[in-house]
Amino acid sequence: MGKIVVIGSSNTDMVVTSAKMPLPGETVMGNEFDVIPGGKGANQAVAAVRAGGEVTFIAKVGNDDFGRKAVDGYKRDKINTSHILVDPLKPSGIAVIIVDETTGQNSIVVAPGSNGNLLVEDILKLEEIIANADVLLVQLEIPIETVKTALGIARERGVKTILNPAPAQFLSDEFLSLVDIITPNETETQLLIGIDPSNENEIQKAAAQLLVKVNESVLITLGSKGVYYLSKNGDDAFVPTAKVEAVDTTAAGDVFNGYFAAALANATDFQEAIRLANKAAAISVTRKGAQPSIPEIEEVE
Repeated sequence: MGKIVVIGSSNTDMVVTSAKMPLPGETVMGNEFDVIPGGKGANQAVAAVRAGGEVTFIAKVGNDDFGRKAVDGYKRDKINTSHILVDPLKPSGIAVIIVDETTGQNSIVVAPGSNGNLLVEDILKLEEIIANADVLLVQLEIPIETVKTALGIARERGVKTILNPAPAQFLSDEFLSLVDIITPNETETQLLIGIDPSNENEIQKAAAQLLVKVNESVLITLGSKGVYYLSKNGDDAFVPTAKVEAVDTTAAGDVFNGYFAAALANATDFQEAIRLANKAAAISVTRKGAQPSIPEIEEVE
């Protein structure tokens, strides 16, 4: 069983479904309301363990019920929670999510809380934990210097690194040089490289320019159109995904990344790892919620 270390955010998602998204200054009446465990780091950790990986999750939660319930959930999923830290001052992170009932699309506002206090010194104390992994998976809902430190440790210790560059933000060439595989969506690709991947030619051009900045591969996730990948060994392909009726797209990217990381850690062929992750993400968007929507590996297979 491949070993994956996920470093990232742990949030509690407060989800409201609505017949329409509110315009600025507008109040609309919503329908269902749920409180669901989430956070990009946590979602990816849960996806990776359900994909068959041995997962250690490094995060920071508050000393509150949100944090305690989140950790209890990770334990039920058999994630190693020994290195989830508790912040004595800041509350656990939360996200407010509005889901359009018609399209399944969502709008999200995150209050990071204790996630913003996962610091460089915390990561430096866990160097050996990172060094013992097959794959390190990180995102950008924790401080950027913390992510950079983790990537640097993994690079020095020969651990394969996967960066899901979300939420979208500019990243320096120095930062990207620590990344083996990067997995932006279309919005993140445009911010990183300045090319709108709106057609096949622009997708390939953007991937080629981004590949110069990382060490191994670029995977551009294209929603219902699947994934385009380009690697420095010359491999490239558009990998389609299943056509499904989306109910809630909240964690689709996280499911993809968690499944992909676990597949690589388990020595699955690269393109097959993408296919597996595509299937898992397609299943997840047919269900409501972040972590509740993530399928087990038996269902995906």
